[in-house]
Amino acid sequence: MDGLLGPQDDLLSIACAHARDVDALCDDVASIIFPSAVHTPSEATISAVSVKLLQIVRDIEARLHGATPESTCGPLLARSGFLRKTDIVDFALARVAEDNLIARLGSGFSQLAVELLDHADTHVIEAAQALLAADSLQVRSKGRSYLTLPPEILHKMCWRIVAALELLSGSQSDTIIDNARALIARYDEAQTATASARKIVHFLGDENRAALSNPHHAGVHLFVAHLSADLNIGHDHILRLIDFESAFPMMVMLAAAGFPEHAALQTMIDLRSQLLSAREAALFEADYAHFIPEMARQQISDWSSARLLFLSSGKT
Repeated sequence: MDGLLGPQDDLLSIACAHARDVDALCDDVASIIFPSAVHTPSEATISAVSVKLLQIVRDIEARLHGATPESTCGPLLARSGFLRKTDIVDFALARVAEDNLIARLGSGFSQLAVELLDHADTHVIEAAQALLAADSLQVRSKGRSYLTLPPEILHKMCWRIVAALELLSGSQSDTIIDNARALIARYDEAQTATASARKIVHFLGDENRAALSNPHHAGVHLFVAHLSADLNIGHDHILRLIDFESAFPMMVMLAAAGFPEHAALQTMIDLRSQLLSAREAALFEADYAHFIPEMARQQISDWSSARLLFLSSGKT
């Protein structure tokens, strides 16, 4: 009897081992294809986020208090934990992703926005002018990094910097307070690149869909705004998913948006040429045609809900 059970035990042992391997593989594949809303960033990303945040603090500080070689408030705000707040870090991560995508394209310049300066709709013309101006300020000018901030984060950062300056100086300055109020009052979110791109996408008709789907022609802001409107997820969320370590989130987004296989592959090469591995390219070729747009949209909706839950939880 023992002799008969021995081989069976061996087979069961092998089967169990394979089952464990398959289970681990499923977990691994699931984590790649369906990543959580949040992932641990690389050291390079952490460094880039830190530089981005300190630059914004320094630029606001210069507007409130006068330019200095180095920020006096940055180290204090970092030690206090303020610069680790979820919404602030998420904003900075999206800007780092945006910088990466623009660098891969070779330019953030939108040829489509230039063409739209002759559009029949005045709303489109005004938004195209604002988009080109925002891109010019963001890329070429120093000391204006705060112009990319959403109003609520600008308000929060301005007054926290005012408080830090008062703490460091040991006194309250009416001039600094007035400068903060003036900066907040003059800020116009409609002039940011994200808002301008969103407005252009809203007023353009379906005849421009092909142009908006080409990141080389439309530029990063219009391309992402187009995806955001089509898929009903946040602009910054799309930036981070495109720049994700794995190419699968981008594959799912492009499938959900109805990109033909050849167009999807070219878009991935345009925006992820340095990141796209041979393995991911092979999987794209084998599986992209089998993605069901409705299921892809549901997955994206789940990602969006998870991200909103994370942001509202206040975790850092």
